[in-house]
Amino acid sequence: MSFTNQKQGTGMPGAKRFNWIMGALLLGALVTIGVFISKNNQLETDGDKLSLTLEDLDQKKMQLEKEMVVMDSSYQTQITQNDSLAVALEVRVTEIDELEGKLWSMRKKLETSQEEKDQITARLSQLAELKIALEEDIVSLQNSNAELREENEQLASDLQISNDEIASLNEELQEVSLANSQLTKRLFEVAPAGFLAENFSVTAKKRNDKLTANARQAQTINVAFDLNDVPEEYQGAEEIYLVVTEFNGNPIKDLDTKEFTVKSAEPIDVLAADITQTTLAERQSVEMSFAADRDLQSGMYNVMVYADHGFLGATTFQLQ
Repeated sequence: MSFTNQKQGTGMPGAKRFNWIMGALLLGALVTIGVFISKNNQLETDGDKLSLTLEDLDQKKMQLEKEMVVMDSSYQTQITQNDSLAVALEVRVTEIDELEGKLWSMRKKLETSQEEKDQITARLSQLAELKIALEEDIVSLQNSNAELREENEQLASDLQISNDEIASLNEELQEVSLANSQLTKRLFEVAPAGFLAENFSVTAKKRNDKLTANARQAQTINVAFDLNDVPEEYQGAEEIYLVVTEFNGNPIKDLDTKEFTVKSAEPIDVLAADITQTTLAERQSVEMSFAADRDLQSGMYNVMVYADHGFLGATTFQLQ
């Protein structure tokens, strides 16, 4: 009741408001539609542009794919070439190493060759000096040979004289040896001791007890011999005499000796250079000695051994 009255009371102002609102709404709708149409047009334009852009991109993609195929083929080719180059490079490195080794070897050979060259040069220089010295020596030797020929002729003459003297001495030696043999045989006949001295050994010693054959160096003469198969009646105390003479049987001058008489069937006076007192058994070795002390000259000597009742044996020795 009150509503009807209010509506009737407002009348015309309410319709204006309504119209105003509707107009505002219509205006808003038109603006909205205009904006939508504008945006739609813009979107269509953008769509067209986007469509064009996508086509371009698709073409670029295809172009890029083609380029990628080409680049991949080129890449594979490059890889193959690089592999070949790597192998070739290794071969070249090996060849370079070998060449460096050969170069080092050649340098060493060159150094060695230089050293050898220097050595050869020095040797040639020495040989040149040696050649000069040899030539001088040859001249000297030629002169010496001439002198030697003269000396050889003189020596040949002297040798012939010496041979003659030696032959003469050999004859004398044979005569003396025969005389000694006869003397020894005679002693065994006239003054046999009843047993023999055998296995004689004569040695000459220097002051330091070293052996020598030099008459001037001899200090002591040692004589050793064996007395074997001594008959029982001769066994016991016995004196042994050592007698030394020149080879011709003459006594040695200035040799220290003592005179004794051998009590044989025919008594014999001897000059003993040494005497030893021994007790004879059936078998024994005896050693005797005497001082040379420069009394002996080079030559042959006789050694004779006597017991106090007879002759035992003899031998000879030589000093140079």
